[in-house]
Amino acid sequence: MKIKKEVKLAISVIAALIILIFGINFLKARAIFEKNNVFYGIYENVDGLKISSGVVYRGYHVGQITSINFIGERYENILVEFTVGKKLEIPANSVASIQNADLMGTKVITILSGDSPLFAENRDTLQTSTQQGLLGQVNEQLEPLKRKVEATISSLDEVLTSVQSILNSDTQNDIESTFKGLHSTIQNLENTSANLNDLMISERRNISEIVGNIHSVSGNLKNNNENISTVLSNIASITDSLNAAGLAQTVGNLNNLLLKLDSIAAKVNTNGGTLGELVNNYELYYDLTYLSANLEKLLTDFRENPKKFVNLSVFDFSSGSKQQNNYGIIIFESDKPLEISDELYKNNPKLEEIRRNGKFYYMISTHKKLKQAEAELEIVKKNHANAFIVKI
Repeated sequence: MKIKKEVKLAISVIAALIILIFGINFLKARAIFEKNNVFYGIYENVDGLKISSGVVYRGYHVGQITSINFIGERYENILVEFTVGKKLEIPANSVASIQNADLMGTKVITILSGDSPLFAENRDTLQTSTQQGLLGQVNEQLEPLKRKVEATISSLDEVLTSVQSILNSDTQNDIESTFKGLHSTIQNLENTSANLNDLMISERRNISEIVGNIHSVSGNLKNNNENISTVLSNIASITDSLNAAGLAQTVGNLNNLLLKLDSIAAKVNTNGGTLGELVNNYELYYDLTYLSANLEKLLTDFRENPKKFVNLSVFDFSSGSKQQNNYGIIIFESDKPLEISDELYKNNPKLEEIRRNGKFYYMISTHKKLKQAEAELEIVKKNHANAFIVKI
């Protein structure tokens, strides 16, 4: 059976229409016989994402982008529609992230799986994010280096400006004169070194003798090290002995004694007191000499004729006599007598020293009645807590 040309033409047109429909749907990523789930994502910038770009889930191609449209009053956002296979279940909190598919910058939507027990349904809008492109990442990495280079260039420019301002004609002349002076100084040092070398050569023998003498002295010191140590030890011992002996206190007491002797000598020279009168008054000296001579004669006569002067009669005062007791207040006792310059004498002008049984007691007052002594003792103890009463 022969097919007519008209039938062949009709079949060719129908086949071309079918291929065209399949091609258009393929380019638009639309499945004709398979139903897919549609999801949406809202982005501020799709960074080169195109219709028919792929959708990747866990590294596997699962769908395609079907449309990209502006939304909002000022087109501030972009709505991306993409399809995913009907059998793929995506957690409801998954993120549709725009990422790089290769080094050439091809963009795809990568679904980052969430942990929600619920699954996203058809026509749901997923959470979105945008991964920075390769160029952006490079720019981000190079930004700190760029800032450092700019800072370095700025510093270098300042340095060059400073160097240029320094290296003017006056500065160059100063530098040239400085190098000339330095050259002259080096020549002087060379001359000095040469002279010193000549001196060392000419005085080598004397220097050798000096070194030998120093060596001899050091040897003597080394050999007499023990003797030197003994001498230093003796000096230290003498110093400790002087320190222990209270040399400072002794010198202080001696100074006080010299001051008192100076005061006595001054009084003697100015006719003050009996001794001054005796030294400076010649009439008193002659009277005392005359009196001493007469007294000597009288004592000689008394020894030779005692009955001539004294008629002795013995009386017994013990019977009928009554001993009078006094009570003294002692404020301090010591095994050694106090110095006259002691603070105790200065603070108590009426202080009296009493020696009993090898000890020295210092009394400030006496009373005939014990009650009077006890009353004063209470007052004295305010300043002298160890004060006590003795019977005299």
